[in-house]
Amino acid sequence: MIDWFNLFANSLWILGCALAFSTLSYASWKASINQQKLRILLNALEYQRAFNFSGILFCIGLALTSERLFETILWGILAILFFISLTLTWKVSQKQGDENGSTS
Repeated sequence: MIDWFNLFANSLWILGCALAFSTLSYASWKASINQQKLRILLNALEYQRAFNFSGILFCIGLALTSERLFETILWGILAILFFISLTLTWKVSQKQGDENGSTS
């Protein structure tokens, strides 16, 4: 019999890892094409958003698979921090879009 809850919980953290690694791989490829340093490119908001979202998925997946309460709480706190960081990067990108899109 398949334990659907465990399948779902484990797929979340695996998806988070896959998203983080694919974002890093794409950024590395783009940095090599544009002859930029990878660390400078990773500071861009679109990469920060992808890493924050993958962190949320990873932490929620591990919180759901944790057997101890304190582990679940710690993973939940970390997921909340990633969500706050994601929200802040979203607000910064909206602010930059408003500044770049406005014509005076």
